[in-house]
Amino acid sequence: MKKILLASILAMSTQFAFAETKTDAVDPEFAKVEAMVKAKDMNGAYQTLSKLAAKGNAQAIYNLGYLTQTGQGVAKDEKKAIQLYEQAAAKGYPVANYVLGKNYATGTLGLKQDTNKAKQYLERASSAGFDDASIDYAILLFAENKPESDKLALSKLDPLIKKGNYPAIHAKALYDISAGFKAKNEKPIQQGLNSIQELAKKGYVPALMAVGNMFVNGNIIPQNLPEAKKIFSALAKENIPQAKESLATVDKMIAEQAKAPKANAKKS
Repeated sequence: MKKILLASILAMSTQFAFAETKTDAVDPEFAKVEAMVKAKDMNGAYQTLSKLAAKGNAQAIYNLGYLTQTGQGVAKDEKKAIQLYEQAAAKGYPVANYVLGKNYATGTLGLKQDTNKAKQYLERASSAGFDDASIDYAILLFAENKPESDKLALSKLDPLIKKGNYPAIHAKALYDISAGFKAKNEKPIQQGLNSIQELAKKGYVPALMAVGNMFVNGNIIPQNLPEAKKIFSALAKENIPQAKESLATVDKMIAEQAKAPKANAKKS
């Protein structure tokens, strides 16, 4: 269950994106960059960001990394992108620390998977108030399966849950279910299940996926492949990649179950 929890949360996070400035205090130079990006002038954006980065601007350095990673306005170069992210992270830019933490956690962008480094970067971003980092950091702590790690993880999630943060609520719900199974205690399992069902009712995609998977597995709630198919079909129409894969699996299971009675009838 711990591994399932870790994988499901890490997979839910959105793709990293170009970091825009806050509207209440937009640097005129960044306003120009944002206008260029909206106008699809990525070469101009890259050149302007390069000038800002040369002055040590951490946000500019991060955005150069993103453009380099994605090959916009410059040749795609993941190794150089990592170097730029590291420069921005060293200057305390939260998004850069988050990106590095995520990629070390999943072993992507040319980096070797390293949970310790992932936690270090995510903790820095979390301490700087980056909510997504707090959630992913908590997930890695839960995966350690240690009381002290669980306690720290819960302390990271608690203020976000109080703010109604869906990913944090979902992470805590999965933890409750996992802890309930481990302790053979029905109360936290039901508590976690109720939270996930409430999020699903609100249309939160990871919670809908979780409910669908529960219907498929039949470990927490009775197996119901038709209901799982309804959920995955709806999400597949919204172009959720994981839903399409799950739908294909459910269709295969339904087909196999349909063959089973016929096979048994022939034997009898």
